[in-house]
Order: sequence, then C-alpha cells, then structure tokens
Amino acid sequence: MPAMLVNRPSAVKFVNLEDDLGVMLLERTSRKVLFTQQGLLLVEQARTVLREVKILQEMASLQGESMSGQLHIGLIPTIGPYLLPHIIPELHRLFPKLEMYLHEAQTHHLLAQLNNGKLDCAILAQVKETEVFIEIALYEEPMRLAIYEGHPWFNRKEIEMRELVGQKLLMLEDGHCLRDQAIGYCF
Repeated sequence: MPAMLVNRPSAVKFVNLEDDLGVMLLERTSRKVLFTQQGLLLVEQARTVLREVKILQEMASLQGESMSGQLHIGLIPTIGPYLLPHIIPELHRLFPKLEMYLHEAQTHHLLAQLNNGKLDCAILAQVKETEVFIEIALYEEPMRLAIYEGHPWFNRKEIEMRELVGQKLLMLEDGHCLRDQAIGYCF
C-alpha cells in the first residue's frame, strides 16, 4: 500500500480530524506516521477541493478582465520545442498581462504537478493517466519509422510491422511517453 510520511504538526491536525470524523486516518509508530487508506482518500479529496477553490478564486479575480497573472504550463520535451514558437507569441499578443512559466518534464512528473496544483495546464501526449483531467486534443500525428539513407528500406514507402521483428530500434529512454507509445504500437 502506498504511504506518505507527514511531519508531527500535520499529524496533530489529523488527530483532531480523526476524532471529528470517527475514522483512523493515520497509522502511528514510534518512528513514523503514515496515512491509512481512508487518510489517502481524504488527502485526494482535499486536493480536489483545493483545486476547485483555486479555480473559483481565479474566476472571481478575472471578472470583466482578460486573462492575467501567472500561468504555469508543463510540457514534455518531445513537444515543447515544436509548439512553443507558435503558442507563446500568440498568448503574449492576446494576453499581455499574463506571466507564463514553462516547466519541462516527463509525463508522469507533469501529471503529478498538475494534480497537486503546481501547474495550471500541461501539453503532452494523451495517455491513460490523463483521463482524469479535462483533455483538449490539439492535433494528431501518425507514427513514423525513421531510416538512415544507406538502409535497405530507405526508398520504400511502407514497412509492415512484422518486418520490424528482430530489427534494432533506437528509442527514447525509459519514462518518455513517446517510447511507451512506440512500444505499444509495435505490440
């Protein structure tokens, strides 16, 4: 079971909440304090509530005004360099009061930051883990096989998937969603 360590001041607050709710939220030992399953559910619900409060605050502060303030955007390294030259100038033109902060990381890091409110939005490939967020498809692109000029397949228009069996492929390192998608595509 996943566990999260908490410091003592937070543990004291949870003790009062445990009494109020009549549910054990923390497991305490002499060396550490861990969330119970009910405690983890409560933390997730609290994160959801805090996200919604942030949205309400932003909506209230923007009454009658164009988008302004800070916008934290997460991007995966394989997309950022291609989209940013198109997106950033347009956002600056449309919303001159907007302060943009860009955060480049792998998908799982971006999703964690989005989930805990450190990011306002993220631009990444759609994967199963993104289903819990509001998704807006930007574009679709086909999966391509890149072949060097001297390769026997270089002048061919199409390669059958079965022809890739036993071939050496150069891929991104573990943790990149493009690698996972390519492997998934092959299997």
